[in-house]
Amino acid sequence: MAPLGPAERVLVSQQFLNSPHGQIKCTSCHGGDPNTPLTKEAKAEAHSAQKNFVAYPSEQADTYCGSCHSDKTSKFDNALHYTQEGYYQRFMVRAGGQDLRNDPKMAAGFNKACAKCHASCGQCHVIRPVSVNGGLEKAHVFYETPSMVNNCTACHGSRVGEEYRGLHAGEEGWPEGIKADVHYNQGFQCTFCHKGHEMHGDGTLYTYRYVDNPDFVPQCVDCHQDVLDPNTDNQYHKTHVQGSKKLECQICHSQTYKSCNSCHVGKGITGHSYPTFKIGKNYMKNDMRNYDFILVRHIPIAPDTYDNWGGSISLTTFDAAPTWKYATPHNIQRWTSQTDTTGTAWCGESCHNNFDKYLLTPADVDSNYLDAELKANAPVFVK
Repeated sequence: MAPLGPAERVLVSQQFLNSPHGQIKCTSCHGGDPNTPLTKEAKAEAHSAQKNFVAYPSEQADTYCGSCHSDKTSKFDNALHYTQEGYYQRFMVRAGGQDLRNDPKMAAGFNKACAKCHASCGQCHVIRPVSVNGGLEKAHVFYETPSMVNNCTACHGSRVGEEYRGLHAGEEGWPEGIKADVHYNQGFQCTFCHKGHEMHGDGTLYTYRYVDNPDFVPQCVDCHQDVLDPNTDNQYHKTHVQGSKKLECQICHSQTYKSCNSCHVGKGITGHSYPTFKIGKNYMKNDMRNYDFILVRHIPIAPDTYDNWGGSISLTTFDAAPTWKYATPHNIQRWTSQTDTTGTAWCGESCHNNFDKYLLTPADVDSNYLDAELKANAPVFVK
């Protein structure tokens, strides 16, 4: 994403000054000293810590936003976008239950490499996220609905954004015919499925993005309830969605999607991202995710991933979770190579007769990390 220019990053508009938020004094939210002379030297002092300058007031949502928006801020302190609790918990699983926040060096490493993904109110409703260098998105005007491109996929871009918008089309190494998600082509933004109450939280400190709360996990059947109709004429839905062995919808309706090797912290495994399409067992099966088979994608994790942080905590239980994880690709099409029955009577020609192509097998996994996929609590392999 191209960075905003210097003026775009800081200048406010008359529209903002005329808005309800524009009636509040700058110093009420940002602190600083409004009485300094208009000189370069004075500007630096006015915006200094000594003058209690606050660059991102909504990092303290209850203090600066709660007087008007307490219905949101009273819950947001525990929301996943704010707490990043999911990251901490995934680390603990591989680190024998140790919390990296208890080690100053590990905490510092996390804050430097990972904390940019933390979202305050302002990073969705006022500025572009810090992870893409910030800057006022609409000259300080507060907007209710975040921009899909400049807010949502500014953070969730590498996989979700690129897949949803069809940005892999024509890329070297990717199959021909990759398209933008059918929902994107119909004009649906992220907020069509991911509503505000999901982002703001309900006050519960969840530990994973696949939370066990039906209000927070959009399901295909929320809109496509016909696939659950026992009288449907679609035999594929009757067999694969309603049958005894259920498939995640994306198994049939997803295109090729991205897996990653290289991570963001400078250690671990290396290598570029690459296109994949792999089916595994649902190791997270419950009432909400009651599929027997799911799509999985590789994540960039290795036993030495965080060694360069210099802390005392290491991934001593690295094998406690798989390295091919539950995936929900955002690149849906009605007709895919799996559902195309051109010249055949059923999908067996494209899918059932190509299991070796689609199923995750030990041959797809780096032998150094194979135990993570073979553990009893993470039976990813189908056979």
